[in-house]
Amino acid sequence: MTAVENVIEVPLIQNSFVKETITISDKFKVLKDKEKISKGQHCFRFLTPKDGDKRVVWDSRDMNQIQEAKNMFDECVAKGFVPYRVGRDGKKTPEVMDEFDPDACEVVFLPIRQICGG
Repeated sequence: MTAVENVIEVPLIQNSFVKETITISDKFKVLKDKEKISKGQHCFRFLTPKDGDKRVVWDSRDMNQIQEAKNMFDECVAKGFVPYRVGRDGKKTPEVMDEFDPDACEVVFLPIRQICGG
């Protein structure tokens, strides 16, 4: 992974120019379009206006990568992203994750929604 590929710019607030930068461990892999997740890999997904769906994978059998995935999860939550567990059918569920679950095969991080009052 090149130095340019180890960060992702993601909108922090839906439909806004406010962005956050997510740093990706050099131990993780960013999948290319149509590239499949291999057996034993788990995935974080980020939706970006520039690149579409960015998928970051790690080996769920490697304790060091699991710890780094937890650190990345915690960093994303601290920055304000909302993590949703993806169901076994590959569809986002309404379940917001309160903490990192190493058994979650896929997690989608979505930006904060703007709330309008009146």
